[in-house]
Amino acid sequence: MRRTSHTGFDPGGFSNLDAIRDTYQYVSYLEHTTARLRALSRARYELLNLHPGDSVLDLGCGLGEDSRELALLVAPRGKVVGIDSSATMIAQARKRSRKFGRALRFVVGDAHDLKFANASFAACWSERVLQHLSDPGRAIAEMVRVIKPGGRIVLFEPDYSTLVIDSADRATTRSIVLTLADSVRSSWIGRALLSLLKANGIQEVMVVPTPLVSSSFTDTKELLRLDATAKAAVRRGLITRNDAKQWFSELRQRHAAGCFFGCLLCFTALGRKPDHRS
Repeated sequence: MRRTSHTGFDPGGFSNLDAIRDTYQYVSYLEHTTARLRALSRARYELLNLHPGDSVLDLGCGLGEDSRELALLVAPRGKVVGIDSSATMIAQARKRSRKFGRALRFVVGDAHDLKFANASFAACWSERVLQHLSDPGRAIAEMVRVIKPGGRIVLFEPDYSTLVIDSADRATTRSIVLTLADSVRSSWIGRALLSLLKANGIQEVMVVPTPLVSSSFTDTKELLRLDATAKAAVRRGLITRNDAKQWFSELRQRHAAGCFFGCLLCFTALGRKPDHRS
């Protein structure tokens, strides 16, 4: 595969991270955004209904933060396998997880074609991964295949078209939101989780909305890479450079006045694979 050099951060770059020559921006981005979402992640671990000795699959493990915390929940005899399509991420995850030994394993793999036998895991966890896949439905089918009857699956995904930002310039805001959504391969995955889980036979499906509300323009701009998104909107001819400049200026003023408001809706979806008695 030919590796390309990106001069800036592309929000859709996670779909093929190893094709990017300079990945430090993506590692740094994950470090910062994952740290901000840790409390939300920990609150969802209990939905997996884990017990000591269980085996867990962390699909799209990234730097391995969730894998490490899940490994503690299934200790001492349990194990967690983290899988990611990026060799860069797997190398980082292994480096950061050496003290876990055999309880934690990281492998490079394709979410659409998991190299595990049927019913290999007690549960499957995936956070902010399906949005980057070409076929999220196939990945969910694979997750369902490799968990045991009665096992649980927990997914967490944003829906980028739900982004709201309070701004006087509605036209520019709409163009920014549209460009952001178009930059992510499966940006509507959040709203599709219910139907995809049910299509794969998952029972007791629940979908819980989680609004990520922000009163900080700085945090919102960094989390959603609005600077790169605005540049993309200019390249597409949806807005002008002056539109973008004035939009950012207004949002900075709102932030300084303590009245910036932004919100992105995410969805937690969970369910149980039918057991032999169902």
